[in-house]
Amino acid sequence: MCGICGKLSFDPARPVDEGLIRDMMTALSHRGPDDDGCYLKGPAGLGQRRLSIVDLAGGHQPIANEDGSCWIVFNGEIYNHLELRAELEKRGHRYRTRCDTETILHAYEEFGTDCAGRLRGMFAFAIWDEKEQTLFAARDRFGIKPFYYWRNAGGIAFASEMKALMLDPDLELTLDPLAVFDYFTYKYVPGPKTPWREIRRLQPAHWFRVHDGNVRIERYWTPLFNGLSPHSEEENLEALESLLKDVIRDHRMSEVPQGVFLSGGIDSSLIVALMSAICPEPIQTFSVTFRHYPKYDESVYAREVADACHTIHHEYDCTPEAIGRLPEMLWHVEEPLADASMIPLHELCRQAKHDVTVVHCGDGGDEAFGGYPRFYWDHYAHAMARLPEPVRLRVLAPLFRLGSRLPDPVKEFCRRGEKFSRFAGLPDPERYMNWFTIMPDSVKRHMLHPDFLRHVDRYRSQEVFETIFAEANALCLDALGTRQYCELHSFIPDDLMLKSDKIAMASGLEGRFPFLDERLVEFGLALPPRQKIAHNRLKLPLRKLLARHMPDSFINRGKHGFEVPVTEWFKGSLAQFLRDTIAECRSDSETIFNLPYLENMIGDMRRNDPVAGRQLFKVFMFQQWRTLFAHPRSLCQSRLKGGPLPPGILTQPAGNPSSA
Repeated sequence: MCGICGKLSFDPARPVDEGLIRDMMTALSHRGPDDDGCYLKGPAGLGQRRLSIVDLAGGHQPIANEDGSCWIVFNGEIYNHLELRAELEKRGHRYRTRCDTETILHAYEEFGTDCAGRLRGMFAFAIWDEKEQTLFAARDRFGIKPFYYWRNAGGIAFASEMKALMLDPDLELTLDPLAVFDYFTYKYVPGPKTPWREIRRLQPAHWFRVHDGNVRIERYWTPLFNGLSPHSEEENLEALESLLKDVIRDHRMSEVPQGVFLSGGIDSSLIVALMSAICPEPIQTFSVTFRHYPKYDESVYAREVADACHTIHHEYDCTPEAIGRLPEMLWHVEEPLADASMIPLHELCRQAKHDVTVVHCGDGGDEAFGGYPRFYWDHYAHAMARLPEPVRLRVLAPLFRLGSRLPDPVKEFCRRGEKFSRFAGLPDPERYMNWFTIMPDSVKRHMLHPDFLRHVDRYRSQEVFETIFAEANALCLDALGTRQYCELHSFIPDDLMLKSDKIAMASGLEGRFPFLDERLVEFGLALPPRQKIAHNRLKLPLRKLLARHMPDSFINRGKHGFEVPVTEWFKGSLAQFLRDTIAECRSDSETIFNLPYLENMIGDMRRNDPVAGRQLFKVFMFQQWRTLFAHPRSLCQSRLKGGPLPPGILTQPAGNPSSA
């Protein structure tokens, strides 16, 4: 696990500045506290900071091939590198280390741009080919590892994090209004956009090749889909258990202590159960609690799994005080992200680092095996769409609205029912987007200031999903598989992995994600829908596997999700922080928000409207990010010299959690 960076000059009269490369490396030092290395020759410069996981003594980077004509910097882990190494050695390649980095380099020599498709793991790497005067880079299939770049007529630069690029004096940053508009739809900025017009992400499963000033970007992988599995449910279940154990064994490749983040949900619990069965020694598990907010606290389930699997279990409580470290979190995440789970995740990573360096996580199980309620609601919408529109809009939707005033769980059922009554007749991408967004375009056009809306004019956020749905349809996936594909190519890289990688690396932790092994993803996509979802029960294969280790009462409870009591915090101990944030919106020189509309949202939240609370959290996180990165280059230069983070809007510690 590392931080990588580099620059290629297109102008022979302006070679890459060594000082810039070394400053970029310093900006990434939290990603690699153990070692660093730099390559500079001709038009190219590469830099790397290393967190040592495999081949602790011999994995220094950049690494060269046998004759020194190719150099690589690499961030990630290649789980099949020993198999590839054996093949490459038979073809005559000579190794000097035991590390997987060198395997990528020899694979590039042997297979050229096809090398990326032969790698199984999480990765972002760049190779400078001196003979060809070519820069080649690639990113893993699901965007687990980050890769940013920017280019102009004079050259191209790349880095694991944007803060390294922001140090480049050739880069002038401007806010991207389309990215901001998308953020308020999705709660994240969908790639390849970033908040800045000039910086882009290399998309998952893509490579780029730069030669003679020309940049070529291509996709190297799409899921292998040869139709639905013809096997019985029991046969598929046995095959899945065997495959999942193989994947867990592969992902345990490490020479440093490791553990599992255990939420108490199906996915992380299954990883713990199978890993415990594989490993002779007890594994370490880590959980976060919300002791003052029982509605959100699933620690009892995590303890149940830990006890059943005899793990060494650690718990850490998350209180409103944790949000006082929000400037630090946003400094590392770098983008506006309204995913409240980053707050307890940050606390968990800070504490877990005392005991382990590698953590396995359950992210990806919902996407690969059908774990979201919106999957079956979308299925019902197809049936609902057959009803005449007046019946849906004038009869069913009002009836569901009446039921939304009742107590949970009827209230939640009616809220979803009202949604799918209104959206059932929309095209697939737009309807699917509306299942999870709490800010459709109609809301954003009231909340955002008219001066800002001129920049987005006729732009529609569902264009993001229209592109992804078109890709899935080209693979001839069934309806459920199409929606799984959509999640895997939007929410996973642009929210979950962005958050998980950067928050973990801020504490010097490497996160690993067994459910995002392409073998498991392809297996999940190929399962018949009835084997994944039936009678409103989700991700049936994972539940049935876990039932071999845990009681029915554990398996059959409803899906909870990793939720955080931010609305309660805003109405209690963080109420002043919310007011300060809205005041900061008022003082902005470049107006983005319609302030009276924000005041109405605060009133709705106080009247216990849960949607208003979640909408305000998006505003809160955006404005906190905007305040922190108001002057990005100055901020990065200050941090480079050891300066503190500005406090942002959070100028005082949060109150006692019990006050909420």
